[in-house]
Amino acid sequence: MAGATQICPPAPLQTYVEAVFKAIGADDEIAGVVAAHLIRANLSGHDSHGVIRVPQYVGEADRGALRPAARPTLVRETEVAAVVDAHRGFGHFSTAFALDWALSRARRRGLAAVAVRHSMHIGRLGEYAERAAAGGLLAVVTVGAAGPGLGSVVPFGGQARFLSTNPWSVGVPGRDRSMVFDGATSMVAEGKVRVARAKGTLLPPGCIVDRNGVPSRNPEDFYEGGSLLPLGGEEAGHKGYGLALASAMFGALAMIDDPDPTLPGARVQPEGAEGRAGGVFLAAIDPAAFGDADRYRGLVGATLGAAKRVPPAPGRDEVLLPGEPETISRRKRAGGIAVPDTTWQELVGLAERFHVPLPEHRPAP
Repeated sequence: MAGATQICPPAPLQTYVEAVFKAIGADDEIAGVVAAHLIRANLSGHDSHGVIRVPQYVGEADRGALRPAARPTLVRETEVAAVVDAHRGFGHFSTAFALDWALSRARRRGLAAVAVRHSMHIGRLGEYAERAAAGGLLAVVTVGAAGPGLGSVVPFGGQARFLSTNPWSVGVPGRDRSMVFDGATSMVAEGKVRVARAKGTLLPPGCIVDRNGVPSRNPEDFYEGGSLLPLGGEEAGHKGYGLALASAMFGALAMIDDPDPTLPGARVQPEGAEGRAGGVFLAAIDPAAFGDADRYRGLVGATLGAAKRVPPAPGRDEVLLPGEPETISRRKRAGGIAVPDTTWQELVGLAERFHVPLPEHRPAP
């Protein structure tokens, strides 16, 4: 049914995505991990990091930017720190690999950190922080890039693009509930603009400017040379700008001994790339290294519970904790994920190209 949003059950949609990724060269394990990550992003309410990305990744593979079969390797390792080379493979897989290493070492040594280079898009950062918190560990995850003409975000007070959206995610385990924060350092993530364009809707005020620096709400203005604004907007954009630069600097730890420096998502380092830096960085911390881990989880749980008891503002039903909207969304979307027609038609095209069966679907009511 042309023009209609389609509702797809999660499992068949994941099977379809896996088949597409295997068709472009990923093995079963990589395709499974990446597909599961995308579907969970949709279920969590973050359509900007879900199946809308499938055509993007196929296009990157077509151009040779993404290497679907590439597997990450450890290129530097101490007891508590490591550098991973993603070899321009799926960033979801290489970041999961890095997280597994960090969690394992943190349980042995109290804390551990990993920097990842040559990474492509790593998906929803909250996924990694959630995994750490579910295992009883704290985690900080960021991916960033900064430099002249880079990314889609202007620095505070500037006119030209200089930053990627450089998100941060933090996971903290509690006894009966955990906290998972995940947010870009721009007013909105680029993926949110992508979703608005797919749905034919306007953006909230203060998120983007057009190619002339004029504020706009039209997603097309962004893709025609506009830019995202840093978190905080015109009054407090220095906060998002500072966090974005910090993300790139932490990620740049992966570039120190890199013989072939390229930034996240880049096929090659372009000419005139002086002043550019970035990469993926994550750290894991075991609260047991600081004392009684169960007592810590109790303190976290009690504080989060107290936050829930704060009276809601007018027009609000309750105070939500970071990570709670995702949990609520998963319950609501368990029966089906809505795929806008623009994205659905792209998935239909990929199904025809790779001779992959479309997932079970029905028009939205």
